[in-house]
Amino acid sequence: MEPSSSIFISGPLAARRAADLQLAWIDAADDVQDAYVAWHRAERAERDNSFTAYRAALDREEAAARALETQSRALSGRLRSS
Repeated sequence: MEPSSSIFISGPLAARRAADLQLAWIDAADDVQDAYVAWHRAERAERDNSFTAYRAALDREEAAARALETQSRALSGRLRSS
């Protein structure tokens, strides 16, 4: 899943946006860890649902990582051209 280009900011707020995206990625990574633990601790009857929740957390973490990467590359490009 590619992040929407509308979430990226240029100009003076770009570094702040990159920091916000980094925090979002960290939160998503924490959610993956929590979902992983829950999946492994789940009773047999709940394992399928727990695995689905784990996969969804992985998808959210991946989307957050891609958004952070894209914003960071854009910010880095602007800093190099300055």
